[in-house]
Amino acid sequence: MSFDDCTNEFSNINISQTPESMFFQFVFNKISRNQKNRFIERGENTIDIIPFNDEVIRVIPIFKDMDKYNLSLENEIMIASKMINNREIKCIYFVYPKHENFDKHIQIKVSSLETACSDYMIKIIPYSLKDLYKKGTRNGKCNILCK
Repeated sequence: MSFDDCTNEFSNINISQTPESMFFQFVFNKISRNQKNRFIERGENTIDIIPFNDEVIRVIPIFKDMDKYNLSLENEIMIASKMINNREIKCIYFVYPKHENFDKHIQIKVSSLETACSDYMIKIIPYSLKDLYKKGTRNGKCNILCK
């Protein structure tokens, strides 16, 4: 599925919502399906996965056309760095629609964070929207994102 296909699919679902808000809701619905070993907390633009025995993971869905060969992540790095430097959270995943030019997890290293917090994690993750087609629903590596 191309990014344009994703945009068109979201546009067909509900014209009163933006593709960005529908993508956020889609990701939230998938993550919150199973809460056996964790809590899920929804923020304004974030989803926190709070495992019972591990660090909190902050998921930030962004509806943006990503290209693994030409990444533009200045804004995301600024957001993540601020959260990590404020000791708000150490593990941040930005999720984007998956497509042919963005199909693998990529870990991001930030030199300014290396000395401040050696155990931080920033990843950009392609998120599959196959459920939109497979199940025909019109409402909307890190296995923890959907387990």
